[in-house]
Amino acid sequence: MSSAQMSSNREELMKGLNHALNREVSTFLRYMLSAAKIKGIVNAPVRELYSAEVADELGHATYLADKIVMLGGTPELNPDLTPPADEVTEMLKYDIAQEKIDVEGYLKLAELADREGLAELKVRMEEQAADEAHHAEVMERLLG
Repeated sequence: MSSAQMSSNREELMKGLNHALNREVSTFLRYMLSAAKIKGIVNAPVRELYSAEVADELGHATYLADKIVMLGGTPELNPDLTPPADEVTEMLKYDIAQEKIDVEGYLKLAELADREGLAELKVRMEEQAADEAHHAEVMERLLG
């Protein structure tokens, strides 16, 4: 592999990690607000899910920011601050779709990390893809 190709792969990886970082920051902000908006005993399980996921998404974001720095890059924040839907069903449908997008993104990052010989990052991206897939599945179950 040429050094130009290595450079191109590393650059794509860094852009992808920063993109994932922003998606995670956007997600934990949206989940925090979603939990705050949800009221009523009927929706208590959904509120609990969103509240619990805030810490998980923050953990993903922290890992990504740390990894970007360790690879010689600079974390760049530009989160999507679109507020969550007012209706619980719409919140869940939107977030299921977003989690599935994240799964694909993490699988692509795993491939890029593998090309760079970054075994720990590859495995971690696969784990985060699995975690996001699980989030989508739990949300789908809550929809019924």
